[in-house]
Amino acid sequence: MTKYKPSYQISPIKDAEFPDRIGKIHASLEKVKVTGSISSFDGISLQYYYYPCENPTATVVIVHGFTEFALKYEEIIFYFLENGYNCFIYDQRSHGYSGSGVSDRRYNHVDDFRDYSKDLNILMENVVKKVFPDREIMIYSHSMGGAVCLLYFHDFKPDFINKAVFSSPMVIPRMAKNLPFWIVEASIGKSVRKDGWNAPFPHTSHFNPNASFQTSHDCSHTRFDHNLALRIADEHFRNSGSTNRWLSECLRLRKYIPKEEFLSEISQNILILKAGRDTVIYTDVYKTLEKYLPHCTVSDYPESRHSIYNSDDETLIRYWNEVFHFIKS
Repeated sequence: MTKYKPSYQISPIKDAEFPDRIGKIHASLEKVKVTGSISSFDGISLQYYYYPCENPTATVVIVHGFTEFALKYEEIIFYFLENGYNCFIYDQRSHGYSGSGVSDRRYNHVDDFRDYSKDLNILMENVVKKVFPDREIMIYSHSMGGAVCLLYFHDFKPDFINKAVFSSPMVIPRMAKNLPFWIVEASIGKSVRKDGWNAPFPHTSHFNPNASFQTSHDCSHTRFDHNLALRIADEHFRNSGSTNRWLSECLRLRKYIPKEEFLSEISQNILILKAGRDTVIYTDVYKTLEKYLPHCTVSDYPESRHSIYNSDDETLIRYWNEVFHFIKS
């Protein structure tokens, strides 16, 4: 097995350098990447990728967000490898090259949001712990990935994981035009009666190859352009909307995750990185997480949009310094 040789001298890539650097990073990662798949509890195929490095300090498992995919995280994988961490990432169900519960891959679907956490548990027990035995395992997650990890920590009590970074974790999503939840739930009910749970939500979004940076979740134009190009180039990365069931399950999270009885059972040390200009999720709920999670710190990035890891140069220096200080401490 070819292993990545870390330099331990990495600093975040500057915005102006990103277009040139990311191609070289991709080439270097391809040399060590191992690809595999595993069937989850219900037969859905989960595609995963891991990147071993020489003399690793620990293993970092990346749990991506809604409508994302593993390839989008190559820059982040590079940072972890360069700092001496094995890296593992997978495409969540209905994302990337993993299987889906519906035939139309444009729409994300899940029968129960806990299916995501069951997937993560299967990958941890049957792949990660066997590929990287006797290594400390940590979590890095973004957006929807944060909700998945909270469910996983609560339901499966993985005592082999001590630290987790949640970048803009999703607990309570924002609806388009900030519509009240009861209106959205009424619309879901109407659509279910007409077309069923697996049908696309009537007002769901669709992939736009001409998406605008100005209305995006990013503060780095070069990273936005790169990720949009990945989606245009591969139809597996173009999922954008959701089924009635997915949206219903997503809205249901707010009714049980931000509760003391749920959060108090989670033992992991958690760092929450909060975007001050987040238009995707409600961030006030982080106060509740910080209050009731036994070991939780919230760090504010007031000028950042939802995807803090795709920010300006100054923000990224602070962001990655904070991430690595947390996981190394």
